[in-house]
Amino acid sequence: MMETNVKDVFAAGDVCSCSFSDVSPTWIQMRLWSQARLMGTYAARAMSGHADELGFNFEIFAHSTSFFGMRVVLLGLFKAQGLGEEGKDYKVLIRCKPGKEFIRIIIKNHRVVGAMLIGCLEMAETFENLICNQISIASIEDELLRDDVDLDDYFD
Repeated sequence: MMETNVKDVFAAGDVCSCSFSDVSPTWIQMRLWSQARLMGTYAARAMSGHADELGFNFEIFAHSTSFFGMRVVLLGLFKAQGLGEEGKDYKVLIRCKPGKEFIRIIIKNHRVVGAMLIGCLEMAETFENLICNQISIASIEDELLRDDVDLDDYFD
């Protein structure tokens, strides 16, 4: 609830680390302005006794930005943070079209747990839903990033 170990003293943003028991495994704190702003709002709600009404989302890490003129979306454990060894504990799928797009998907136990999308934002919502809902992709895992597979239709 953003309250420190000192009663009635709250903190948000870079000065604190979130450690909630009910935080999703695909949410990470990155000390971004967008997270600090939301945490500040949540701390204010907690101070006034209305934290549960805010519906603050610790379900998935999501960040969007531009880099060298290309839109970038980072979702969940986009760098496989804390997942162990690639190839043994998790799998990485990559689709790259130089100068156009780069997609990197992190899969653990046949479920998407992270994604990095550069220049290809139309798939962001689908991957966010796959991460949040932990839908098994075992039946299409190898075809997941093929151009001729319409993920929106498949998971609709």
